[in-house]
Amino acid sequence: MGTSITMQPSADVLLGVATNPMIVTTDTFNSTIDLFTKSMSTEWIIDVETNGLNPYDMHQLCGIGISTTNDKDNIYYFPFRHQSEEPNLSQSDLNKLVECINTKCKTLVGYNVKFDAKFLENEGIDIQSMDLVDVLVMVRMTEPTTINQLSLTDTIIRSYGDDAGKYDIDTKQVLRKNKWTKDFSLAPPSILGPYCIKDVEWTRRVYFDRLKKLDETKQSELFKFQCDLTKTLYTMEKRGVPINNAYAKVAYDKMLTRIEDLKQQVYKLAGEEFNISSPKQIGAIFNGMGVHSPARTSTGAEAWNEAVLVQLNNPLAGLIRQYRTLDKYRATYIEPYLDMPVLHTNFCNWGTVTGRLSSRNPNLQNIPRDVVYVEDRELTDSDRVDIKDRVAALISSKGGNSQTELTDDVLKTWSFLGGDKFNQHDSRQVAIRHLFVPRPGYKMVAYDYSQMEVRVFMYYVNNDEMNELMKQENVDFHGEAAKIAFNIEESDPQFKFFRQLAKSITFGVIYGIGRDKLSMQLNTTPVEAANYKATYLNNMKGSKRFFDAVVRTIKTRGTVRSRYGRIYKVPSDFAYRGVNYLIQGTSADIMSERMVEVHKYLENKKSNLLLQVHDEIICEIHEDEFDDVAPKVKDLMIENTLNIPLEVDMEICDPSWAIKKDVADKDKFKLEEHIDWD
Repeated sequence: MGTSITMQPSADVLLGVATNPMIVTTDTFNSTIDLFTKSMSTEWIIDVETNGLNPYDMHQLCGIGISTTNDKDNIYYFPFRHQSEEPNLSQSDLNKLVECINTKCKTLVGYNVKFDAKFLENEGIDIQSMDLVDVLVMVRMTEPTTINQLSLTDTIIRSYGDDAGKYDIDTKQVLRKNKWTKDFSLAPPSILGPYCIKDVEWTRRVYFDRLKKLDETKQSELFKFQCDLTKTLYTMEKRGVPINNAYAKVAYDKMLTRIEDLKQQVYKLAGEEFNISSPKQIGAIFNGMGVHSPARTSTGAEAWNEAVLVQLNNPLAGLIRQYRTLDKYRATYIEPYLDMPVLHTNFCNWGTVTGRLSSRNPNLQNIPRDVVYVEDRELTDSDRVDIKDRVAALISSKGGNSQTELTDDVLKTWSFLGGDKFNQHDSRQVAIRHLFVPRPGYKMVAYDYSQMEVRVFMYYVNNDEMNELMKQENVDFHGEAAKIAFNIEESDPQFKFFRQLAKSITFGVIYGIGRDKLSMQLNTTPVEAANYKATYLNNMKGSKRFFDAVVRTIKTRGTVRSRYGRIYKVPSDFAYRGVNYLIQGTSADIMSERMVEVHKYLENKKSNLLLQVHDEIICEIHEDEFDDVAPKVKDLMIENTLNIPLEVDMEICDPSWAIKKDVADKDKFKLEEHIDWD
């Protein structure tokens, strides 16, 4: 854990209202810079104001609010690019400020600090040499149930009352009234400066208050690690992933053609034109055909959402489903990238209750891995089996009967499902992940954890038999769990059923699935599902003890703590969710821990971390150092401070993220053996 954060001994006196907030002018600039130069603090609190939200698209800062952590009285706003009649500081002044920050600042503190850091680095500030401390992450860790209300204003109001956040609300009203909200540079320094100063002031207060809470809750070390992760994510975001714009254009045109064709097929089968995106109009069409929804909305009306369409064994429903899926792919995953040379997503280590990473703009967790067909195809027997399995899994996930036998007409409408094996030479196929490519001279390599959450679950269960199995490569966990939990041998004709049963119950426990949902997945009654689960927990030594201990702890204390020290607050009525939080959270912390170590290893190399999606990281590894670096990253992914035996699949993505080839033997791994394949 590299980040150095120390609690100020006199933190209490550092809280309160600044006595000398100042908008810096040409007359006061030199004296202000002199004050910062002489300051003994290397920890600076900074907030930037900008003329837009995208530091990669010509947007710039228009002002900077600054204070040091050891001086609560003096907070300054430096205006540089305001488009008003009020004067700005010069470019020469900005250069001097940048030099001062680079010389004195070792730790940058901010609320959602990565946003500020990107704009600061664009001005020449050496962010890579600084630690990044995100106060937003502190808020998430000390308020484990807070989901959406995570803005600075939300935090201030929640912690200190409505009056405390009034400055933000009042200023935002002025900005909206004058139509300055999309470009803060339009606001004069006399309005934006005090607003920025208050943001810095409150960031300071929240920072010191949450440092205390982290110390009180024994999460200080975990937070230092989260600071290292913030720096790792920042570096990944700045690097970004190149986009194959030529392929994006081809895929987009194919999608448009297919969507238009599907629209006409839908209209023909319905007998009239209607808004295919409107559930109400879809319902009217089906009602006219004598078809009624099996579900209801909260108002009692028939529901016509995706879950209903998936369950209807009807060719029109299948065509509508296909149309809407392809249109979503087009609008969400292809259109935004047509002219985007490099994708810069925003990774969030504060966006989930469990601690799992999420991403925004775009949400990489939702980038489809599946291939879609944009032309009709003749289905082979193998295709039919595959599509039936995929549709059954989808129907089951929506709460429907997965055993429903699909008619040939309906099955044909699902023929756009292509699985995850992409053939770039098949013009009928489109793969969203084929848009993402490495830079010239680099290869993309994917490192994917195998059964991460199952392994973490078994770590907490501490079953001797399963612990030994975890040390083996390519072990069938679910098959072994079935043998232990249901006393069945692999030679038994019912073994396949019990393996699936063990798998469903394992993930049911991990994800906190209740009896009713589990019964739908197992296609059995709730009572039978409960009995199966009880048998599993009783026979899988340690699992019932773990499950009961978590539930008991939550009902007694209201919280439960992971082995990494992360605290989860869970309502006592939903205590079973604590198991899910522990397992997902621990898995997330292992992933984050490994990403930090990989980032440290790659810091002085040409290779880079690019992406993190679920239990997978993607690296961009330079061909000159490939043979050494690629297997080393895999080794680093397997190591972890909890000493859980982990298994990682290493795959080369060539020429894109959509096309992968497994590298089974890392010890014999050589780049030249893997670069020429389809």
